[in-house]
Amino acid sequence: MLLNALLLFQIAAPVQQAGGPAAPDRGSSAPPAAPAVAMPAAPAGAERDGGRAVYRGRDRSVRVRAPRLEQATIALDGDLAEPAWRSAAVLTGFTSYNPVDGRPAVDSTEVLVWYAPDAMYVGVRAWAPAGTVRATLAERDRIGNDDWVALHLDTFDDRRRAFVFAVNALGVQADGMRSEQSVPPGQSRAGLSAVDLTQDYIWQSKGRLVDDGYVVELRIPFKSIRFQMGTEQRWGLQVVRQTQRTGYQDTWAPTSRANQAFAAQAGWLTGMRELRRGIVLDVVPTMVGFVDGRRNDAGDFTYGARQQLGGDLRWGVTSNFTLNATANPDFSQVEPDVGQIPGDVRFALFFPELRPFFVEGSEQFDAPNRLVYTRQIQQPVAAAKLTGKIPDTDIGLLTAMDAARTSSDGRTNPFFTILRLRRDLGEQSTAGLVYTDRTEGRFFNRVGGFDSRLQFNRVYNVELRLTGSVTADSAGTRRGGIWEASTGRTGRSWGYRAALQGISPDFETRSGFVNRTDFVRGQLFQRWTRFGRKGGWWDQQQQFLQTSALWTYDDFQRRGAPLETRVAVDNSFVLRGGWRVSVTPEWQTIAFDPRRYEGYRVVRGADTAAFTPSGRQSFIGLLGNVATPQWRRLGATLDVGLGRDAEFFETGTVNRASLDAGVDLRPTSQLRVGTVLRYQRFSRVRDGSLFSEQFVPRLRLEYQLTRALFVRVIGQIESRDRDALRDPRTGAPIWRVGSDGTLAAAGRARSLRGRADWLVSYLPSPGTVVFAGYGAALDAPESSRPSEFRRQGDGFFVRVSWLWRAGVRGAATMR
Repeated sequence: MLLNALLLFQIAAPVQQAGGPAAPDRGSSAPPAAPAVAMPAAPAGAERDGGRAVYRGRDRSVRVRAPRLEQATIALDGDLAEPAWRSAAVLTGFTSYNPVDGRPAVDSTEVLVWYAPDAMYVGVRAWAPAGTVRATLAERDRIGNDDWVALHLDTFDDRRRAFVFAVNALGVQADGMRSEQSVPPGQSRAGLSAVDLTQDYIWQSKGRLVDDGYVVELRIPFKSIRFQMGTEQRWGLQVVRQTQRTGYQDTWAPTSRANQAFAAQAGWLTGMRELRRGIVLDVVPTMVGFVDGRRNDAGDFTYGARQQLGGDLRWGVTSNFTLNATANPDFSQVEPDVGQIPGDVRFALFFPELRPFFVEGSEQFDAPNRLVYTRQIQQPVAAAKLTGKIPDTDIGLLTAMDAARTSSDGRTNPFFTILRLRRDLGEQSTAGLVYTDRTEGRFFNRVGGFDSRLQFNRVYNVELRLTGSVTADSAGTRRGGIWEASTGRTGRSWGYRAALQGISPDFETRSGFVNRTDFVRGQLFQRWTRFGRKGGWWDQQQQFLQTSALWTYDDFQRRGAPLETRVAVDNSFVLRGGWRVSVTPEWQTIAFDPRRYEGYRVVRGADTAAFTPSGRQSFIGLLGNVATPQWRRLGATLDVGLGRDAEFFETGTVNRASLDAGVDLRPTSQLRVGTVLRYQRFSRVRDGSLFSEQFVPRLRLEYQLTRALFVRVIGQIESRDRDALRDPRTGAPIWRVGSDGTLAAAGRARSLRGRADWLVSYLPSPGTVVFAGYGAALDAPESSRPSEFRRQGDGFFVRVSWLWRAGVRGAATMR
């Protein structure tokens, strides 16, 4: 079956990307270039500035031919004075993309590009008014609140994904993979929020502030990335600059918001020949020591020490295929998940994957409906994966053995197999297959699916998806499925999306994350966008009309009434300087599914009666959001929700008040203080009594001594209080029927939990690290008073790992 699928994927012939040289540039706002050296005639579409070819994106001169310098050696010191930079290709003529597209960039930018046989070199000269550049000595990947420049390299020229190498003005790195399918709704497609920053690559950078902006140098070894096989390369190329002073993102290759695809509008880097990766073999042996403490039933603390040896291996089988393997992987550097308050208490919360082995190459496993969710592999003993691309087909294969204690019987090791294939069709269309298998002895869960995305005329698309599951366990064998169809249009001023999705009652995935089944949902979204005049007090204004209806799976087939309906109008504004404000009124109706309450009973004296859910209810609410610009020392966000809502435990109506606030303080260029406050309160409409209250404050302190050395402290408290359940009609207590048929009162539930962690990290490069950390879990289950917190568990760990990279030779030094 697998061989047949691969053959089907290879039927379509590769499609060459269209495009030709643009007219030469006739002007630039950038300052004059450095002194020139003798060079051959400028390539087609470029102009000659002394000894350098200049490519002005604003004039569509976006086909770059970078010079090859065989013997050049430079010092990565944030100074573009070496002769090699005077021979580089020059990328300039940036235009704005977000929040308004198509305007000449306010600040000038020059990007210099050349390559040696084993690496690509990039120099950035970004001009800005004196004293306006936002720059901190941040932790890796945490430069989103600074000014930054990002290089996008689409090394397979498939116009769908790209390696991203971003730096702030001090050369602090953020890197990852950008995929067209991974952009969060409502986020800028050019921003770092659209990049999977959990992936780390090995490259070098150095930056410095100057009186009128900043200068950055980058060296990207070909050994650290994957690219297509062949003597001569053609890569997609885009450069994005974020300026916090104005709140604008600019791109080198002109990019229209009307086009559905961001990567498809990039330029090209052409003519690179005979790139040398050498032997691509990275070995990372790891040693970790733990001291763990737990409070036993008698209330005493017991400690145990253990050691763990493990390691990771990365082998570049070819320039386009990579094999990763791990044994006893250590994830001690992953910080605790941020506490969440569920919007709908009936369903599980999603937490992103942060563990290094699983995030590297994770774009190869992107699948609709989160059919691949590697956090289901809880404590892997060993794992391996193969990722890469053959002409027009992405391949991802992962296999893992989980610890026996994660199985249902506690003795059998679960085995996971995940396969993802995706075929490029035409310029932007795709078709894909996904298969997942979790086997635990004679029990298993298997999921197989097909998905396609067909794009037309740059702004229209149609998506079709079909998935099936088979599950065999002690309860028997079950089969279920997912089907989905959607169509949409993007446009600069108007767009829409219509979708219909159904998930059958018995669908199940134990390798993915589908937290709700037994429903059919129809949705229609429409967007209208307007742009402010240049220099005005606002830049962008959007209205999103959101309508949806949800049925149970059987009711939809019987053409019954929807269980839930919702209408909302999101009014969003981007104001001059980077302020963002949105106000969203919403109306919804909800009917409670009686099947969800079959285990409820109402007890009145000696009588016991079945619980009857409340009838259909209607609600009106208001949501608001404010985000400040990223000032030099401060940035903040605030989300507020007010109105009435459904309460699904009692099937009553509640008044809801919610708040989600975040503040990022930067007192110095080395110190960051991040605070998050999440609060939610439900009070019963019928009598004003408190039904539930949840409160989650979090504090994150980080001091960056150098780019490689930092200290981090995180503290978090989760306070949750829910009243005893009562029948909304009579006020009688609600009881629940247990698995053995006995009744138990659904009484008040209170909890107060805390978490404190600190970490000292020395990370000169991904793979070579020294970590020392401590974490403690606290609980006050009886009184729920912070003064009576008790440690329930804690642990101290030290981790040492070292990256050995075969065949490394330095072509640049860092000062």
